[in-house]
Amino acid sequence: MNHIQRRTVLQGLAGAGLLTAVPAFALDPLPNVTRLIAGFPAGGSIDAVSRRLGDFLRGVVAETVIVENKSGAGGRIAIDVVRRGPSDGSQWLVTPGSMLVIYPHVYKKLTYDPVRDLLPVATIANVPLALAVGPGAPESVTDIKSYLHWVKSNTASANANIGTPAAGNITHFLAFLLGRSGQVQLQHIPFRGSAPAIQDLLGGQIPAVINPLTEMLPHLSSGKLRVLGVTSKKRSSFLPQVGTFVEQGHPTVVGSEWMGMFAKPDVSPRHVERMATGVRAALRTEAVREALDKLALEPADEGGPQLARRIAGELASWREVNRVLGFQMEE
Repeated sequence: MNHIQRRTVLQGLAGAGLLTAVPAFALDPLPNVTRLIAGFPAGGSIDAVSRRLGDFLRGVVAETVIVENKSGAGGRIAIDVVRRGPSDGSQWLVTPGSMLVIYPHVYKKLTYDPVRDLLPVATIANVPLALAVGPGAPESVTDIKSYLHWVKSNTASANANIGTPAAGNITHFLAFLLGRSGQVQLQHIPFRGSAPAIQDLLGGQIPAVINPLTEMLPHLSSGKLRVLGVTSKKRSSFLPQVGTFVEQGHPTVVGSEWMGMFAKPDVSPRHVERMATGVRAALRTEAVREALDKLALEPADEGGPQLARRIAGELASWREVNRVLGFQMEE
């Protein structure tokens, strides 16, 4: 699809009521190249989402859209690339939320300020998170209540071990909140990513994990993995039969990862509006929604101001959680 056709898509969306109006820039000359900076390696969900968005945005926000993987330091390198980069609208950050709402509380030395150094453009997707058990837990463990009862039956054993994809991110904090709510001392075991955590769960080396659903769903049919609860406020459309932690008596165990797009604060409002409109239009197309569905991601529909309010609220809530947890990281 060329850029003229893509602009026709935007105009069609506006006519259908999906966009409030065709933006004034709809027929402006496009920049030659823009880059989506992804903070994680090729093959992961951030990379996959960035590339699917880039396919749609080509011809909408620029003649050429390139995805650049600036991986390392848990997503912090990509943030530094964008905040130190040009202000001409040629670089845009695609990142999970933990880097912005949790990292400021756990890293003693952080090179960026999530509010001062980055401008929210749009929320791309919500990432459902869940607690699952594997062969290391008995078959009698089928929900949060039975899981906590089993852990309490022998807290000195490996029963209390709970894995997450990393230390100092939202899954780590949710594991802490679960232990606090269930009045049990869970032993946090951080892994280097979601896939290794699931691998050890399936192998019985660890009894439970809190992980993104995308890594869990392929293993449900085998029966080796059982999802006990989701951490979002509402049930996930991917597992509607599984209750939330709130429904199962743990109202404080709530939180979801998300993916958002950001720019430098001094990027022209015109460039930001063009990108925000393009992203939100992309999220309404069948191709992008199917791509998100394959990754067990839920498309979001939040513009920059809504995302900014979300960040402010989550910064405050996770600050309070870490005040109690007291977790710190040097690097």
